[in-house]
Amino acid sequence: MLTEVRNFKITDVTINYPKLDKPVNPFGTEQYELQIATTDESKVKELEDNYINFRRKDGELVKDATGMFTASLKRKAHKANGEDNGKVRVVNSDLTPMDKLTTIGNGSKANVIVFQYPYDVAGRKGVGSSLTAVQITDHIVYAPNNGVDFHMM
Repeated sequence: MLTEVRNFKITDVTINYPKLDKPVNPFGTEQYELQIATTDESKVKELEDNYINFRRKDGELVKDATGMFTASLKRKAHKANGEDNGKVRVVNSDLTPMDKLTTIGNGSKANVIVFQYPYDVAGRKGVGSSLTAVQITDHIVYAPNNGVDFHMM
């Protein structure tokens, strides 16, 4: 079990559903989020050994529709005291900050840093991970409609 806080670097993963430009509010808490994905079971084991939880059903790893194993990462937009928690830092492959975060599409390749910390709350112990930074190494540009639209017949 992790006993001290640390930053942990996740390398060479595919990202999906990045919400990094502004926080979303899926369950009553504003947060930044993305999904990491890989087809490599040894990568999944390495990450699970470092407290990254991949999707499982009845204890078994589950693949998504594209055949990948997935894990969700998030960062709360506000600290427990209500202060701003800051945005996720996003850079491109040469470490230049990215300013058009809504152009990051599913299937982009990335390295990700999470801040990890042990917790013991109400009898529950574990390790929490907070999304800190993303380096886009292969940028797949998000295209909202890919040129598909309704046309008059």
